[in-house]
Amino acid sequence: MSQNIEGEKEFLKFGNAELDRRIGGIPMPSLSLIEGANDSGKTTFAQQIAWGVVSNGLKLIYFTTEESVKSLLKNMKSLNWDTTDAFVMGRLKVISINTMKINWEPEISKYYLVILSNYLKKKLEGFNYVVIDSLTQLVTHANPSDVIDFFGLCRSIVDNQEKSFSLTIHPYALDRELAVRMRSFCDGQFLLEKKIFRDKDVLSLTVAKLKGASKTGDTMITFEVSPSFGIKILPFTSTRG
Repeated sequence: MSQNIEGEKEFLKFGNAELDRRIGGIPMPSLSLIEGANDSGKTTFAQQIAWGVVSNGLKLIYFTTEESVKSLLKNMKSLNWDTTDAFVMGRLKVISINTMKINWEPEISKYYLVILSNYLKKKLEGFNYVVIDSLTQLVTHANPSDVIDFFGLCRSIVDNQEKSFSLTIHPYALDRELAVRMRSFCDGQFLLEKKIFRDKDVLSLTVAKLKGASKTGDTMITFEVSPSFGIKILPFTSTRG
């Protein structure tokens, strides 16, 4: 954790020196949306944030709809983010939400969103940060009003309880109008994409919005996923078009 010069805003450091240098950390409290297609690095970036939370001595609840608790901890350890001690000591709580083999329809989506909302209302005492990876299955078939209610709840918790959220989502999950409205609830918007640079497949991270950020810029960060470094920043960038 760090503070800006005025001492008014705290920032969550990523636990990655190059990301911290380029972005400056995530303002806390805040609500951030991490958007990207399949295999674009959303989960890796969410886990980098999770590593930043626990390595800074804070407490995190991590919801995953794509992995079991065991596989998430194993995957993070394989990227040199060993959260085992934090998990054992209760500073990291991992909750796996089963979304497989479900015939999704609005009422089912509403049920899941209500259950998740009720948990967030009652179980955040003592925790600083919430990661949800991902919201896609829960909101793709939901009524817009239920999606708005969920994002409104997250916004209220950020503002009134000073908790922080990072939520991952696929671009197809919401129609354009609803997506624009949901982004308006958020302090941060991170865009993840697969790119080709110099005939090499890489991943890219663009900070589309980050209110209160200690650093600003219009560059796209390119990276690869390395077992030794987790997110390894590559030495070439591209300006946003």
